Amino acid sequence: MKKFKFSLRLPKGRNIQIQISMVLLCLIGLLMIVSASMTTNISTQSLMNTAFRQFVFIFIGYIGYILLARYFKIEYFTKSSGILSIIMIGFLLIPRLFGPINGAYAWIPVPGIGTIQPSEFAKLGLIIVFAVFLGDIKRRNATFGEIIQFPAFYFFITFFIIMFFQKDTGTAIVLFVIAFFEFMMAGHKSLVKAHMWMIVGIILGLVGALVILSPAGIDFLKNGLNLPEYMVARFENTMNPFINKYGSGYQLVNGLVAFVKGNWSGVGFGKSLQKYGYLPAAKTDFILAVIAEEFGFIGVLTVIVLYFMLMFQLFKHALNAKDEKSRMILVGVGIYLFAHFVLNVGGVTALIPLTGVPLLMLSSGGSSTLSIMFGLGIAQAVIIRQKKEEIE
Repeated sequence: MKKFKFSLRLPKGRNIQIQISMVLLCLIGLLMIVSASMTTNISTQSLMNTAFRQFVFIFIGYIGYILLARYFKIEYFTKSSGILSIIMIGFLLIPRLFGPINGAYAWIPVPGIGTIQPSEFAKLGLIIVFAVFLGDIKRRNATFGEIIQFPAFYFFITFFIIMFFQKDTGTAIVLFVIAFFEFMMAGHKSLVKAHMWMIVGIILGLVGALVILSPAGIDFLKNGLNLPEYMVARFENTMNPFINKYGSGYQLVNGLVAFVKGNWSGVGFGKSLQKYGYLPAAKTDFILAVIAEEFGFIGVLTVIVLYFMLMFQLFKHALNAKDEKSRMILVGVGIYLFAHFVLNVGGVTALIPLTGVPLLMLSSGGSSTLSIMFGLGIAQAVIIRQKKEEIE
């Protein structure tokens, strides 16, 4: 029996491009969070606390990244996935005991730390649950119901809690997108018909989304579905950001102004003017607008290149994976990144309605930073195992 040896050394065989991209995004995020916090109403002590807190999250995330890259094995979750899923669902219910933040009950306050958002870790849980139960199914005669029952239970329960109990639409959308692509990766013959129906459903959903972004669609949301005013306003602001420029579209319009003011090379680090009250969520949802103003198109392009380098490497290794479980984990982490990127960038540029989804590793927030760094560590563990198997 091989003796277990604990180590914090970076494992051999990891993908260097993934590691470099992750570290650079975290460092850029740390600097930009500090810059976005430099306003007239913040003290030097508060600024240092903000920087230190984000640094601690990055440091813990990096330690977790190394440990998961070295020691993660999907087999560990095969027998314990049921109890771990129930614990995760329990944690998702706890935020409802506390007050809302921006209308959502998604956070658990922790003295001295800030808040923890359990739903971020539920995304990783979803990836692992789908990989365990839908990947590499040996029984070719297994029925659709037998295969899908536990993954469907985990998805629908977590989605329902996040959407209706926590009232966090953005996170629920990300969870749905991850679940869709994870399900499409499963290759068992009993799932093929369901794959076809899901593709048809997504096409109809996209057509419906285009119809909603029209005057008739907005009227239907208001009078037909009786959606809350703030939700309808997000669709209106996507059609015309200036329609509510002093109300619900205030931050969106000022975010667009930041992009224009940044031009090609930006106004310089720390010199953003939009962060002085014009962007209330400057260090969270609208961190890209601050980057655009201070570093211009070059800064935004740098961020985009780093994200796409990460996603390209994850999807490349997924294509080369020899088993479904590995492929599903790599695709799941890649889609996790992609969904956040599209929803955040699309929202702050008024291409799609705002969802309140952070830009991973750049936006301020411990839970999202820890979750994606842990996810990348898990992805590295899969890549390392692949390389070992190729050598052997």
